[in-house]
Amino acid sequence: MTEEEIAGKMDVQDEVLEKPIERGEVAQEEVAIEDLLHTELMLFDVVVDSKEELIRVLANRAEQAGFVEPGYAEDVIERERQFPTGLPTVGLKVAVPHAMTQEHVNKPAIVTARLAQPVLFKEMGAGVADVPVELVFMLVAKGDKQHLAVLQKLISLLSDPEALRVLGTLTEPDELMRELTDRLT
Repeated sequence: MTEEEIAGKMDVQDEVLEKPIERGEVAQEEVAIEDLLHTELMLFDVVVDSKEELIRVLANRAEQAGFVEPGYAEDVIERERQFPTGLPTVGLKVAVPHAMTQEHVNKPAIVTARLAQPVLFKEMGAGVADVPVELVFMLVAKGDKQHLAVLQKLISLLSDPEALRVLGTLTEPDELMRELTDRLT
């Protein structure tokens, strides 16, 4: 899947990102992508039966590390129901779940998971086709502009089949941290 194809799928969801934040405005401070990456938020060989269970596992890890408050998982699950995030990328299939509201976000981050077995997400855009996802980047963002900036960088990465191939071979958080930092900054 090319960067243009991914961007086209994201255009379908633009109106969500342009909505006002539910509980007042959140500061739109700039954030460097490397500041969003934390080895304690990088999980490998995750075993789950559904995307909802996966989102809860990732949100729980973010909550334990202080990045989100209770309720974040349900925010992400609700958004995923309305606007799916599965991407049928070349090779490794990816999803980028995130919430529409920032009310449960303490500080921004990206929670990553490589799954032991693929989990089905609906395809971004029409939301009809199933995508057997193996790699997940769950965004924890404080504001729409920050959210868009992170998504743009991820789209560039996810449209590169060689980058996805390499990400699929990594087995340690330090390796993933290095690879993502090199490719996203």
